[in-house]
Amino acid sequence: MDAAPSPRLRHAALSALFVLALLALTFAGAPLARADVDDFTFDSFDADMVLSRSPDGHAALEVTETIVARFPDEDQNKGIIRVIPDDYDGVPLHTEVVSVTDGSGSAVPYEVEQSRREVRVLTGDDTYVRGVQSYVISYTQRDTIRAFADTDADEFYRGINGTDAAQPFGEVTARLTVDAELADAALDGAASCYEGPRGSTTRCDIAASGGAGAPLTWSARATALGPGENMTIAVGFVRGTFVPGEVYRTPLEQFSVDNAPLLGGVSLGAVGLGAAGVAAALVARRRGRDAAGRGVIVPEYGPPDDVDVLEGAELVQRGRAGVPAAILDTAIAGHLRIIDDPVDSKKLILELVDAEDPTPLRRGILNAVFGADAQPGARVTLGPQSQDVAIALQALPKAAAAELRRRGWTEPPRHGRSALAVGLSIGAFIVAIATLIVAAAGTSTAWWQVAAVPATVVAGILTFVFLRYRDRVTDAGAPARDHLRGLRDYLALAEADRLRVLQSPEGAERRPVDAGDPTQVLHLYERLLPWAVVWGVEKEWAEALDTHVRETGDDLRWYGGSHGFSTAAFASTFSSLQSASAPAASSGSSGSFSGGSFGGGFSGGGMSGGSVGGR
Repeated sequence: MDAAPSPRLRHAALSALFVLALLALTFAGAPLARADVDDFTFDSFDADMVLSRSPDGHAALEVTETIVARFPDEDQNKGIIRVIPDDYDGVPLHTEVVSVTDGSGSAVPYEVEQSRREVRVLTGDDTYVRGVQSYVISYTQRDTIRAFADTDADEFYRGINGTDAAQPFGEVTARLTVDAELADAALDGAASCYEGPRGSTTRCDIAASGGAGAPLTWSARATALGPGENMTIAVGFVRGTFVPGEVYRTPLEQFSVDNAPLLGGVSLGAVGLGAAGVAAALVARRRGRDAAGRGVIVPEYGPPDDVDVLEGAELVQRGRAGVPAAILDTAIAGHLRIIDDPVDSKKLILELVDAEDPTPLRRGILNAVFGADAQPGARVTLGPQSQDVAIALQALPKAAAAELRRRGWTEPPRHGRSALAVGLSIGAFIVAIATLIVAAAGTSTAWWQVAAVPATVVAGILTFVFLRYRDRVTDAGAPARDHLRGLRDYLALAEADRLRVLQSPEGAERRPVDAGDPTQVLHLYERLLPWAVVWGVEKEWAEALDTHVRETGDDLRWYGGSHGFSTAAFASTFSSLQSASAPAASSGSSGSFSGGSFGGGFSGGGMSGGSVGGR
């Protein structure tokens, strides 16, 4: 079985959650930022439109929209923003705003912002408005007619209030009037009205009046429309009644329109590519598993002879406990003493006792703490400020990991399959983003094209979580790893069970220890204390050691406490050891992130009605 996820995997998972939260805020940021000014309703939206044919044969439209808003009785809104579409499937509409007044005809201050596809009318100034307010917006457009092949007709097919409003509408009405000449070109029965959200086919009432040599007017009405719901009317004329407008598209927009079905398929393919990245990561993880070893774990009451405590911690993926365990091992071997500070529990004093003939690991500990030329009696205080010592200590696990590789007990993960998984995941995200941008440049994007972006992000997160970052234990290293797992099981046993292991024939054969001699047992417990730290059972082991210290009346040469050795004092000491040997956390500047939406395509059937909202 694989070992528990390493700290790097856990950090990757936390980073992944952060990325997901960031994406959620990015996509939701715009609506949330405007939630206050959009907290009102519209009583009504009335569009009075007059359609004519200019001398050059193009369609000319005059529009007067009367919009009645009901604002809260507080300083929240300064007016409304009316977004008018200025493009109809690539044909510029040449929108010109004529005036903005209130219900009594008095001028209302306004600003006009114009972009490639829309005109934004921002009403009001710095004065807040309350209660019921009326806005009468007049503007003109050209080429608002399109020829449809499936109906073999020229159609006036237009959304009235748009599908992007965040407010409900009590009533939406529209009137389309054409002169007598155009009335004769109108197709009998070719008038329809639809209401509801984008894509809805729910019918609403539309009726014609006039004609027979007089202007002809179509009237439509819808009531109780919710946020995002729109009324659309479609009126048909004899094909060729109007000269079509000239399509103007950038090369990117033209490519988007011509390849809309292909782009939809590419978005779905990007999700599949992300799923392939996840699958590749799982395959890479499976093929990079640790060697199985012998399978059966037998309790051991001693570590392997050729493994020091720091190497053992790296081998069993308990690297964070390696340095504190190595300091304890060096102290128990008689090279230094650990002295707890009775005044400041956050500080720890290490005293050099004997620097003669240490093992390589213990020499590394002494040099990292005291320096190469220190003499017995030298003391170093460890604490949050001892970062130079902490940095020197953190170099030791890397050396231990390198030694395990040199012996052939571990090997680094193979990066080929992992690189493939990463490449697939990153490629999927890039393809999803690029496709969405290209699709939005020319047409309205489908929901799955938008959803493909977060889907590939999730796939990428899973890929990085599943990937294996640590070294793999080989067949050569598996016996030592299994031996250390047996030591873990022994350390976790209750006191009576541990004594039975020592007294068993197998235990006596492996390493003779007289379970009836308290001194021998005490020394065994001392020697195994660093390994208890490695396996995270130091508290239980310290309590057992405390018991044997009291039974024998011996002192621990390697420990200097205020009141002799005790479990509570040792727990505090161990905590200080961990904090002192941990690397300093680096502080980074916080950044701000901003989000937005791709595209700017229009919604609704035919020519969209744009949108209207609060300012």
